Amino acid sequence: MDSSELKGKVAVVAGASQGIGEEIARLFARNGAKVILLARKADRLAAIVAELKAQGLEAFAFPMDVSVTAKWDELASWIKQQQWTWDILVNNAYWRTQTPIGEVSDADWDRTLAVSLKAYFLGARAAIPLMLAGDGGRIVNISSLQSRIPEPSFGAYAIAKAGIDSLSRVLARDYSPRIRANTLISGAVDTPGFAEGDEVKIELGRRLPAGRIGRASEIAETALFLASDRSSFITGTELVADGGRSIT
Repeated sequence: MDSSELKGKVAVVAGASQGIGEEIARLFARNGAKVILLARKADRLAAIVAELKAQGLEAFAFPMDVSVTAKWDELASWIKQQQWTWDILVNNAYWRTQTPIGEVSDADWDRTLAVSLKAYFLGARAAIPLMLAGDGGRIVNISSLQSRIPEPSFGAYAIAKAGIDSLSRVLARDYSPRIRANTLISGAVDTPGFAEGDEVKIELGRRLPAGRIGRASEIAETALFLASDRSSFITGTELVADGGRSIT
């Protein structure tokens, strides 16, 4: 159920043009946050923001490549110009190549690490000063079960995601209790980025204790929990939402 538990909070959501990021942005807005949506797809961001504003919600598009330091600096400056706090950061962007690790090119390796790991560091680094200048903050880093159970040919992506898991622990050690940082490890979720057909999704779901793959809305609800006061005693940890895949 939607509420106002994020009322008055400013939440930045990276990778918000589709899938999990879009669902998180929508849910946070419905729960009272001012939501700033980040992604490279300016037209898609504009459409989502227009829809949210039509519902009387507060949402703002900030098109950017999250792997570029200068873009994060621009975002932090813009937030300060609005005289807002920066209360919540959800790092969610990713890029991956499906290639055996011994065949990954330098370019694919660099791009995977830039978007799927470095961008998370850049986002946290940009947010920390503004969070510390206010009442503190919450950082939710969206990771993947690939970090624990890598599938064949997803090595570069799995390595990047494992780095995200460590980043949350490092952030928590350096900045708790002012800033809580946690990783949300997602299993297979039905999103536009999950390219397999319906039959594959159904068969994969049958192998999970949950009996199906996840929905983006379920990951969004878990992110809301980590960004809210309901998880006030949780920091530096990994919350796994994978339909039971970890125990199979």
